[in-house]
Amino acid sequence: MEDFEHLPKMAGWHESKLLVPEGQTMSFELPKPNYNITFHRVDDRGFNGEAVGKFDFNGPEFRFEGNAEESAKVFIDWIARSFKGRLEEEYTRGYNDAKEGKEPQQ
Repeated sequence: MEDFEHLPKMAGWHESKLLVPEGQTMSFELPKPNYNITFHRVDDRGFNGEAVGKFDFNGPEFRFEGNAEESAKVFIDWIARSFKGRLEEEYTRGYNDAKEGKEPQQ
């Protein structure tokens, strides 16, 4: 298409540089990452509900805000759900190996 030859000049490009009229420049700052871990109650539908606690790693010191006991329960429940399948697989493998007389794997 012949228009592509003219497109850079039409867009403000001249000699491999973009010319921006003075006073129309912008500067921006990238947001800082947020190093928080928030624990949420799980509602009856299985979705995250109300936050019950938060670990905050953003400052010079580690902080926790919220209900520590309930947050710990939410965390342990999450770990249990996350590793349930893996634990069942390992149990089944060990059980089958024992039935076949194999030595336990390390």
